[in-house]
Amino acid sequence: MKLQALGPTDFLKMPWKNGQGVTTELAVARRPGEDGFDWRISTATVAVPGPFSVFAGIDRSLAIVRGGTLTLNVEGHPDVTLTTRTAPYAFGGELAVSSTPTLEADGVPIDDFNVMTRRDGWQHTLSQHRLEGDALTWAVPTATDATGFLYCAQGLVRVTFHDGRTLTVSAGHALRIDETDAVEGFDGARVCELHAGAPSTDVFLTTLSRR
Repeated sequence: MKLQALGPTDFLKMPWKNGQGVTTELAVARRPGEDGFDWRISTATVAVPGPFSVFAGIDRSLAIVRGGTLTLNVEGHPDVTLTTRTAPYAFGGELAVSSTPTLEADGVPIDDFNVMTRRDGWQHTLSQHRLEGDALTWAVPTATDATGFLYCAQGLVRVTFHDGRTLTVSAGHALRIDETDAVEGFDGARVCELHAGAPSTDVFLTTLSRR
């Protein structure tokens, strides 16, 4: 199991595919082709109403980090309003989607969190948590090429692994966990514990694995 601490100097800013905003790429598995990835984890800012980029054949999950609420109009589905306390919303990247932000403070955009995986080869999960009091247990898959990704949006989180290793992740930083070899005789997940190191600690947890 390989652990990699990541911070703002490791992240890459780029324009949206449709030119209507800016994305900060946190982690990616690149491949040749139009979209150029098998999976990608990113944050983005949303300040004004407008359309999302189209990503054919991609499964997407979206959650709110801070800054207000975001109402999504998704082709063929009822409108949904996302807040920092609602569960991530999953949808197909080929669908026509537009968003309307409601900002908490004038001129300060919403930050959102995005996970995208190529449907014909990869799958993902995304959850968001506020750490308070008791430790949160997180199961990271052990299949070859599986990846776990923790992003600390606010506060400070201490991560303790089954082998005794402990790492601390501060706000705006991330921890990437790559399983380089399958665990012989074990078809499940490694479990780690997350402890809040500061009040109001918010984390996003992603797992990525091959289908």
